[in-house]
Amino acid sequence: MSVRCLVYAPYSFNGQGPARSCASILANFPPEISVELFIARTRIRLPDNVRVHEALPPVVRRLPWKYLRAHSGAAVNRAFARAVERADPSTTVAYMWPEPPLDLLRAVRARGVPIVREMINSALSTAAPLLDSAYRSLGFEESHGITDAMVAREVAELQEYDYLFASNPEVETSLTAQRIEPAKILPTAFGWDPERFATAASGPRVERGVRVLFVGTVGVRKGIPQLLSAWEQAGVDGELVLAGRVERPVADLVNRHVSRGRVRLVGYVEDIAALYKSADVFVFPTVEEGGPQVTYEAAGCGLPVITTPMGAARLVENGRTGFVIPSGDVEQLAAALRELGTNSALRRRLGAEARATAARFDYRLVGLERGLRLKDIGERLPPRQIGI
Repeated sequence: MSVRCLVYAPYSFNGQGPARSCASILANFPPEISVELFIARTRIRLPDNVRVHEALPPVVRRLPWKYLRAHSGAAVNRAFARAVERADPSTTVAYMWPEPPLDLLRAVRARGVPIVREMINSALSTAAPLLDSAYRSLGFEESHGITDAMVAREVAELQEYDYLFASNPEVETSLTAQRIEPAKILPTAFGWDPERFATAASGPRVERGVRVLFVGTVGVRKGIPQLLSAWEQAGVDGELVLAGRVERPVADLVNRHVSRGRVRLVGYVEDIAALYKSADVFVFPTVEEGGPQVTYEAAGCGLPVITTPMGAARLVENGRTGFVIPSGDVEQLAAALRELGTNSALRRRLGAEARATAARFDYRLVGLERGLRLKDIGERLPPRQIGI
């Protein structure tokens, strides 16, 4: 039986962020699924097995995204609603990426089509207080962008789904806190593309000591203030490299540490594979997350990972593939940096385990798992249990 999967992803597909993860997952769906992807526009070639519906008119698709973002959601909603109206509910499943409006979800449900939500982060009702606390503890103005209205809207939204894909245990906990039935929460993971890194050469190595690498937005949400304090406290011989865009609240703090000579800011890096391969340790002390792709990529490149439960991505196990430390704990973060920064044998052992474990999160496997579960749901079968 062939299942038609209607995928809602109201993004500009440019090879980055959730759009990139979505494309990597869909590319590896089994052939028994007919995939139709509803997006705002695309700037990249999408998988051959996916029929793409770009909702924005051709005449405006090449405009900068900042001019289109506010109008793109409504266009995608209309296109998706029309497809649902024409669909055969008995052989169709709706696969929703954040954040569809309630009226669209209710229209899908009224048609009798099962609905599955991809949780790319923890529920907003969990994320907001975590981030509020993180900003307050640093004396920063709360600027994470999650409003009470957004939380209330998502609380209502999450009740509309038949199933939800949860990319790490913390996401599962956040859904349980919303009284989502456990049977509706399907443990999953995100992943990485090994082929992207297979032929990449290492960048220049650090001249002395070790190179500890962070990749992501350089801001409060990713635990940067605590990381800078921990790096200074650890006193490790080497350099901390920050790769990513710097958010305004932490810019002065980052610049002060950079000026001391032991922290290097490289901004957004296109050839991220070379940077991973030039490092000795990956650190990602994030406050709130889903299944961060950088964790899989760093582990796949053979780096031991220091992270928090939110950043562990079902991959990092304390003492086996890296260290998992509580979010915001500068003392434990410094101790982990010191231990890996001064013990090359431990780095090699944990890095080898991280590389071996990362193979389980190849998007060819992750995408197939999602697809098989969606096929089951589309056929009105209980979604299969898949080991992660």
